Amino acid sequence: MLIQTKSLLTMLAVAGMTLFASRASATTYVAGDLLLGFRASGGQGSSENLIVNLGQADTVYRDAVANLTNIVDIGTLLTSTYGAGWDTRSDLFWGIVGVRTASSVGSAVDGDPVRTNYLSAAQTTVNPGTQSSTAWDIAGSTSRAAVANAIVGLAGNYDAFSTAVTNTAILPSGTGSTWTSNNDGSSSFTLAGTVEGNFGAGASGTALDLYRILNTTSGASPTGTVGLGSYEGTFTISNSGVVGFAVTAVPEPSRALLAGLGLAGIAFRRRRTVKKSL
Repeated sequence: MLIQTKSLLTMLAVAGMTLFASRASATTYVAGDLLLGFRASGGQGSSENLIVNLGQADTVYRDAVANLTNIVDIGTLLTSTYGAGWDTRSDLFWGIVGVRTASSVGSAVDGDPVRTNYLSAAQTTVNPGTQSSTAWDIAGSTSRAAVANAIVGLAGNYDAFSTAVTNTAILPSGTGSTWTSNNDGSSSFTLAGTVEGNFGAGASGTALDLYRILNTTSGASPTGTVGLGSYEGTFTISNSGVVGFAVTAVPEPSRALLAGLGLAGIAFRRRRTVKKSL
């Protein structure tokens, strides 16, 4: 029964990845999508924000049962916007936000009630698949509403500048609601605290934990504590610009090798024991 359940979960994960691949080709923002944003505080690209639509927060990421290793490849866009050394720039920042709706009325969709916010937080120690940041705690409903409105404003500007063939948009950083206007390095989307990480330690030295923040538990599935973020997984990006999402920690190659050798040794000893007993 356990094997059948795991097989089913694996099939569902693969199906989810396939559905996302087709969804990622659409450029229009849909309520509940996650938006990945980049901004440079100086130098090349400081006048532009790269915004990437990552698809539905709930069905793709909240419900993920396996790591997603190749969500989107934006290496070419990152290089053309922020330069060939984008992956080592301490003045280049990235973060992720999403919201179901800024309205205070309406039914939950896929288990996300109205004003369910999704916010990233930079890991303090990079360990994808394991929470390594402080969960967002947005106690007041007024504060949660302000965050939702700010994200919806960014989404509207994303649609205004998105291209016809990709799930990305290049926003002039000083025009309307942009990634830059919503982030100043110490605060993000009206909140004290930032959703961003930076590339000062290289692409392998930065990762973003994703949190789901409920505004109400009415219709919520899974449920949780109103205002307190629940950890959903960790976003990563390679130095070639490939974005991934981890829900389970991946062992270091050396540890995996040692574990494999250990299991092989146990099996060998068991075989020898069986032979001796015969």
